[in-house]
Amino acid sequence: MSATIAADPSGSRWELGEELGCGAIARVVRVRDRVGGETYAAKLLHPRHERDATAVTRFRREAELSARLVHPNLVRVWGADTIAGHTALLMELVEGPTLARALARLGPFDEPALLGIAEGLAAGLAYAHGCGVIHRDLKPANVLLAPSGPKIADFGMARASSFAEADRGAMTVLGTPPYMAPECLDPLAVDPRADLYALGCMLFELATGSPPYGGATPFAVLEAHRSAPIPALPEQLSPRLRRLITQLLAKSAGDRPQSAGAVLHALAELRDPESVALMLPARHEDPDDGRCAGCGADVLADVRVCFRCGLIPVILEPGSDSVIVVGPGRISDKLDSERRDRLVKWLRANAAVGFRTERLEQRIPRLPFVLLRGVSGASARSVVASLERLDLQADLSSRSPMAHPAMRAHVRRMTGRSFTVAAAVIMTPALAYGPIAVALAPLVGVAGLIAWQVSRRAAGRTSVTGSSHARPALPPALSRRLLALPHAVPKIAQRRHREALGAVVRRVMGLVHGAGAPATQMADHELDHALNLATVAAGRMDEIESMMSSSTFDPADAEHRALMQERDMWAARLLDLTATLDALTARMAAAHARSRVADSEELLASLRANVEALEEVQRP
Repeated sequence: MSATIAADPSGSRWELGEELGCGAIARVVRVRDRVGGETYAAKLLHPRHERDATAVTRFRREAELSARLVHPNLVRVWGADTIAGHTALLMELVEGPTLARALARLGPFDEPALLGIAEGLAAGLAYAHGCGVIHRDLKPANVLLAPSGPKIADFGMARASSFAEADRGAMTVLGTPPYMAPECLDPLAVDPRADLYALGCMLFELATGSPPYGGATPFAVLEAHRSAPIPALPEQLSPRLRRLITQLLAKSAGDRPQSAGAVLHALAELRDPESVALMLPARHEDPDDGRCAGCGADVLADVRVCFRCGLIPVILEPGSDSVIVVGPGRISDKLDSERRDRLVKWLRANAAVGFRTERLEQRIPRLPFVLLRGVSGASARSVVASLERLDLQADLSSRSPMAHPAMRAHVRRMTGRSFTVAAAVIMTPALAYGPIAVALAPLVGVAGLIAWQVSRRAAGRTSVTGSSHARPALPPALSRRLLALPHAVPKIAQRRHREALGAVVRRVMGLVHGAGAPATQMADHELDHALNLATVAAGRMDEIESMMSSSTFDPADAEHRALMQERDMWAARLLDLTATLDALTARMAAAHARSRVADSEELLASLRANVEALEEVQRP
């Protein structure tokens, strides 16, 4: 069979056979070449769409992208032609059902069968992504089961992974909701990892019989992808396969495997019962990690910034400042119980910071109250900012809390209440026995003084205690780089770029805490350099995409197209860097399990190469 097929404008070369399938845009029929005798599948646009310039352009774009993809796990496409007067796409004829039909007929697959399908799909995706093509509509209905293995079909929604090479359709939201990654609503955020998310949805469906998320409307399904927790997988699946599928379904692209090749490698390891730790590295869990008050995201203990929302988290340092909660609410009223519970929940989630909440849990304080005292100004400001995200009003006081006007007003009001009660108790006997009123009068004054002292002491009592504890020392260069992140991250406007940087930071910290001190010290310069360039890359991509969203941006303009190419280079290099860190973590873990260190040298060299590639993009 030839690599190319000559066009036949008359259409007389082709003999149409039976219909093999039908969709909203086109139908697929069997065709026979009268010249060579070979049989193909032909995708014919419906007549109503042949008058639609957009549909015809997309159809020809599919032919252009697909014709360069030649792989055993991809349906071969030879190009576009005219057949029976219709615009047609000539494809390899696959004698087998779709994966959707097989799943409907057979039900959930067992693990060996699932692994076979997964390996074929991952191999096909790895090849397509390597050729610069993203599928964007991976689903069981677009997978054909040939005797040789699964074949991915229908690249009708595919686009080039490079925006500089993509057409206008690249900026359109496309896909099938049950298999669309959370970031798919933002076309600029879509990269090959969106296909990996769709692969995770398919593997989940193969294991359970249905996709991970459903809903009454397409919008409800898309929202579930963005916010619903990942459903549990059947216990009969091996733990490592469950973990891999869960990683593929991560909400943030940075938390997924970074390439189809990495998934393929992980699947191969699943088949090897003797494999040690070359699977995708598990996310490092640090007991000192906390939660952001602004968005609830996990916050790394060693990094003083939230990558999801940019909020600077709380770090307690000793000092002379206090934090006073002043609202919402009126002076001397009790804090709303719902807000108190929200505050306690956040404080518990950040227990490693040093918060002790027993006193706040035992009683609902009256406003205003001293939440913390004896902390630095920076710590106090970070607490105040976090409290604002919890819908609590707070002030920083560098003097005695009792110098705060609201605290003084609260003490006066509580003193007045206590004095009124005490005076009533003392003077009640005087109403019946007038002569003793004179004797009891001094007690009223004493009661007033006691009431003032008690109220003042109660108002000044700290509701939460805090203490910092030492963290393990980090390599010096890396430590300095981490201290700079709180200044850089809030300047990155787009959340996806903050999270892309966060993905690199998480992997670096996983290496630091998991690889051991000698290996970390050895790689200190490389890890520091990687973080620096990842920060530059995230910031520059954010800047370029801000320009691309402008109404004056014209992709046809040479200068603007150069910006798109620069953005593509930064994105590709950052993705390569993240994938290299994954491989380095896995290799070091395997070497550690085998009591060997030498295995890491090759990966360190790869890390250096990726960092140098980022530097090349940075240079003018």
